[in-house]
Amino acid sequence: MKSSAYLRQTIFTATATAALLFTALQSTLAQDQAMVDYTTSINHYFPCPETGFWFQARAVSLPQSAADRLEGPGPRVLLTMQLHGMKGTHNYKGIASAWTDDLGKSWQGPTAHEELDLRMSEGSDNRYYEVPVDATPIYHPSTQKVLLLGATFQVDTKTRKDVPGGASDVFYAVYDPQTNKWDTWQKLKFPKSFKWPYKRAGCVQSIVEPSGDILMPFYFGQHNNSIHYSSVARCTFDGHELKYVEHGTELVVDNGRGMSEPSLAKFQGKYFLTMRNDHTAYISSSSDGLHFSPPQQWRFDDGAELGSYNTQQHFVTHSDALFLVYTRRGVDNDNVMRHRAPLLMAEIDPQSMRVRRGTERIVVPKEGKSPMGNFGVCNISPSSTWITVARRTNTPRDKNVIVCQIDWKQPNSLAEE
Repeated sequence: MKSSAYLRQTIFTATATAALLFTALQSTLAQDQAMVDYTTSINHYFPCPETGFWFQARAVSLPQSAADRLEGPGPRVLLTMQLHGMKGTHNYKGIASAWTDDLGKSWQGPTAHEELDLRMSEGSDNRYYEVPVDATPIYHPSTQKVLLLGATFQVDTKTRKDVPGGASDVFYAVYDPQTNKWDTWQKLKFPKSFKWPYKRAGCVQSIVEPSGDILMPFYFGQHNNSIHYSSVARCTFDGHELKYVEHGTELVVDNGRGMSEPSLAKFQGKYFLTMRNDHTAYISSSSDGLHFSPPQQWRFDDGAELGSYNTQQHFVTHSDALFLVYTRRGVDNDNVMRHRAPLLMAEIDPQSMRVRRGTERIVVPKEGKSPMGNFGVCNISPSSTWITVARRTNTPRDKNVIVCQIDWKQPNSLAEE
């Protein structure tokens, strides 16, 4: 049996080697200066329970006016995530949340919520249950509530796996920062004319307009493995109920499963939509947030394909620059499933809708061969933006929730103090 000293030395050597490889790789990136300079720092949180690992970790920042019982320098940051079984795919449990008032130095939670738990699927004779998944919280200023948006899975009660060809719905749940309570999750109602049985707002970035209306990207089709269309729905929210009003252009490409997991950003009056495809990734633009141009492949400014495929991308919005966070081939990551680590970030040229290759940097380094494809982005304050990701792990008690804190050299006027 190896001695503890030997094991410590082995771990130290492996860690040092990984650090050297990361430094060497990072030095080949970021050859150009982005419009806004920044530094990053990485922290790990929340030991996994014995039965599963944390997954789908995403954050939202609450201003002082919404959380008047701040216990630290603030702002309050609410993080939602859910347990995933150590084995299997889509083996989701209910959604939990945690919060911090001191930018992650200390946390309350994570706490599971009955209101966000799985429940039996209506009309299934107890054969299936529904679980809310792929959730992203957003703050709604006019109601001072947090709206959690995501999708549902139908899961077989015997196999504990998602049902092939099963239906899916857009789910939402409401959190009141004043009472620290969640309302029971609900399904967004679509008009009867909307015939698609499979519709999801999973892993999306939405926008709250000055009017209070919500522009919510979503995707839809016949089932999980059919061709998917992506679009943006305009919804109203009164603090309790989310209502569908209309949706815009239905974007699709005739390969793989079409367009999935769209995310929306607004920069200097223009809207940008990024979309997942099995073989590549796509970008489209709009002047009103509903009607979008024909999609084009994400490319670097030298014309080369971005190399991101079969996973999501998200935007980082600063008042002076727009960035994309993504994964791709070609960064010492052939050992990672679908090349879903590390997470990279680069500036977008909003005119050409291409990624400036020279600004590309690794913001969340890969850790072994753990995939990091499911992540979120949130502006925390004028000086800080967070990228949150919960990497897959098979090690109980492993701290697998990663927060990359971006510290801006220039204040971001899009974020509140």
